[in-house]
Amino acid sequence: MSSKRQILLFFAAVLALSAGGGLNDAIFNNFLSDTFEISADARGWLELPREAPGFLVVVMAGVLAALPVTRLGVVGGVTLAIGLTGLALFGKHWTPAVVMMVLGSAGLHLIQPVSASLAIGLGDVMTRGKRMGQMSAIGNLGTILGSGFVWLFFSRTAPQYRLGFLCAAILASVSAIVFGRMNVPHLHQPRARFVFKRKFWLYYLLELFFGARKQVFITFGPWVLIKVYGQPAPAIAGLLMTSAIIGIAFKPLVGMAIDRFGERAVLVTDALALVFVCAGYGYAAALMGGDIDKARPLACACFILDDLLFSLGSARSVYASRLASDPQELTSTLSLGVSVNHAVSMTIPAVAGAIWVGFGYQRVFAGAAVLALFISVLASFVPARSSRQQAVGSR
Repeated sequence: MSSKRQILLFFAAVLALSAGGGLNDAIFNNFLSDTFEISADARGWLELPREAPGFLVVVMAGVLAALPVTRLGVVGGVTLAIGLTGLALFGKHWTPAVVMMVLGSAGLHLIQPVSASLAIGLGDVMTRGKRMGQMSAIGNLGTILGSGFVWLFFSRTAPQYRLGFLCAAILASVSAIVFGRMNVPHLHQPRARFVFKRKFWLYYLLELFFGARKQVFITFGPWVLIKVYGQPAPAIAGLLMTSAIIGIAFKPLVGMAIDRFGERAVLVTDALALVFVCAGYGYAAALMGGDIDKARPLACACFILDDLLFSLGSARSVYASRLASDPQELTSTLSLGVSVNHAVSMTIPAVAGAIWVGFGYQRVFAGAAVLALFISVLASFVPARSSRQQAVGSR
């Protein structure tokens, strides 16, 4: 099948997966709050089992190393669908709900390196950032569809969580079917079960600290809006939809910026912008004299900006791709990268939750601001493109 057909199939899989993800993300935190009424520290501890599959993704990908990367997407999509279906059917009871969350998380994390590998593998060396940007834009369209469904049709007083999880499961199943239809011969070679090479050391470090940055905001960004500002599921969905609409234009520009200015500039910009997001999340109310109603728009704007900034992280995958010798090495490296960033994202939320309870949510985001400054320093060590290309050419 033609390369153009493979790209279209890949974008269709991304669209279905992102629509399911947008739907799930719009309702998940409100579902936890409404169903179990858990505290911030309990919410943080929940991330330990939920993120464990991310830490083990390199093991899962290694066990399935004989499978082509597209078939790995099939396994991930089916596993995610099973977890979401189980959450819909058994989600009112804590232990079954946690088990299904972990199962769905395993599928989702297995797909993460697959998507990046396919996006890069379906481009050429000088347009990898552009292809990643296109993938992100298609993902945003899916997020609009998923979160828009919640925003339009979900009740603010009695959200239909079971329906939401079932719809997300159907969309995950569709993504698995589309991945199964793909055939990309140059990505079908056997992969190494485990890749750990010195040339990737900076990529691994960036992934490690991104794991801490990511989980603070995925866990406690929405939690601030729900617990401090009283936002229901349709309101969260509206913010995700707004971010996704902006992202349709913004994310391709990020991809072009990676190709034009290099990964270092994009990663440093991401980290420095995050400092302002931290200040908004943590101190919007203080800046508005304690008036929650006046502070709410600023906190919501930070949520949107935070969501958009995640797309700048695709520069890490592009950086790794420029160091990798072949697509198979890249897939294995990205799988290890997912595991590395989850080495800290499993535990950081528990620490942040304890800080929230003991010292206030403001201190959580003050600490995240310091982390963002450190990441900006670390990102400054990414070699300029000309230097890096010379190094790759000399291997």
